[in-house]
Amino acid sequence: MSEKKLKYYKGELVEFELLELVDFYDPILREPTVPVKFETPEDYKKANYLSFSLAETLVELQGLGLSANQVGLKERICAINMGNEVWVMINPEIIESSGEAAEYSEGCLSYPGLYLKLKRPNHIKVKFQAVGGQFVEQEFDGLTAVCVQHEIDHLNGTVYTDLISPIKLDMAKRKIKQNLKKMRAYALQQAKMQQEQELPNKQPDSAPKISILPATQTEKKTPEKFVYNG
Repeated sequence: MSEKKLKYYKGELVEFELLELVDFYDPILREPTVPVKFETPEDYKKANYLSFSLAETLVELQGLGLSANQVGLKERICAINMGNEVWVMINPEIIESSGEAAEYSEGCLSYPGLYLKLKRPNHIKVKFQAVGGQFVEQEFDGLTAVCVQHEIDHLNGTVYTDLISPIKLDMAKRKIKQNLKKMRAYALQQAKMQQEQELPNKQPDSAPKISILPATQTEKKTPEKFVYNG
């Protein structure tokens, strides 16, 4: 089991852990996740713990998205890299999709180096719950919409290799070694550039911040996001 960690936020200690990815062929990736409950104080505490753990893990892995079952959890919750923030979505569901289908080359933290060209709706509306149980509706476009759809697929027990023909999948697998080599070279280049550009006493700001919706159990108004440095 991963070691639990603590960090301060607004004068309070937040508990979380960095989670480990399961193998791509682990059966849990084929199992639909279970809705997160908001009925008891323990439910709210658990939702908070899962939210921070998933978000912190995504920042550590430097990915675009991460679902709970990718790290061996059964709850319906995912984290999305919004570019400068990480959002956590609990019990997400797509309630609208529109626009022309766009083709993107999709990767997955569970299958490093495998990129598949898939077509998905370019615009979606998602209904989900915040860490305090409040319901939120949010629209997404472009790459972010694709990323959200990818993660919701995970939560439904569908992996992206299911969405492509066996022939195209086999062709994509042949490029994995080459892609991994390019990824390692890019990572080394970025690390070198960051090291050269860092100023004395300046903290690097390349990692996204983590955006968690407030854990208010009584107020039913649309929640305002708060942000802390991840």
